[in-house]
Amino acid sequence: MKYNMESLMNDLIFKEAFANKHNRKALEFLLELFLDLPKGSLRNKLEVEYESHLEKSNIKEKSVRGDIIIKYDNVTINLEAYTRFDHNSLSKSVYYVMKIYVSYLKIGDSYKDIGKTIQINFVDNATMILGNEAITNFYITSEHDLNVKLIPDKFCIKIVQIDKIRELGYNENDLIKWLRFIAARDYEERKVIAEGDELLMEFNEWVNKYVNDDETKELLAKWSDYIAENKGYEEGKAEGRKDEKIEIAKSMLEDNIPIETIAKFTKLSIEEIEQLKEES
Repeated sequence: MKYNMESLMNDLIFKEAFANKHNRKALEFLLELFLDLPKGSLRNKLEVEYESHLEKSNIKEKSVRGDIIIKYDNVTINLEAYTRFDHNSLSKSVYYVMKIYVSYLKIGDSYKDIGKTIQINFVDNATMILGNEAITNFYITSEHDLNVKLIPDKFCIKIVQIDKIRELGYNENDLIKWLRFIAARDYEERKVIAEGDELLMEFNEWVNKYVNDDETKELLAKWSDYIAENKGYEEGKAEGRKDEKIEIAKSMLEDNIPIETIAKFTKLSIEEIEQLKEES
């Protein structure tokens, strides 16, 4: 796995770009558009917490905080980009937004005083159904009436489906223009979208200069190798767990336990278990 150093949808480039103080105006304007706030209302109000991976002396240092945490007034925003979004990604996202939400509750505080927490996920290559809209807000709702939402003023998960943004191919409004800019795959594509927009053009030039810096290239290459190694390790662990499940399923088949029960217990598919039965 190698980083596409041109793409803002690369999670690391996304965070390095939007968290950098030089691009604070870009972050402010994007959030104003995204949250439907008046232009300039976030000017110089954002507190941004992010520890750059690339500035760490040890690439495997565990203290790295990989999220962009943004605070203003009584609102906290967690900003993430995913080049692949699956059920594990969703679980992580929900866990983060709930963790952030409850972390601000102090002993003696009233629950009604907890501020609003927003998780904003820019996702590409989603492997799960997220609906047909390019931008969707997710809340706790009733299974009988989706219009009933629990404490929508307290937390929300916003998901932008980047592949659907790319399908639009035109700037319906300023927000879509910015999302198309983020969805662009390289400098030249962003340049076309940014034309005539001073803030976007400046942002694009910063990203281009940053990712083509020799030191940045070297650090990104190291991170790419580290992630590839870690991915291989995790895949190896997953393969080991599946081998263990297969052995358990074989033992259960020998004891004539129903296939449906084995599937429920091992999480293997009916087809996989039937294949094991044929091979035994």
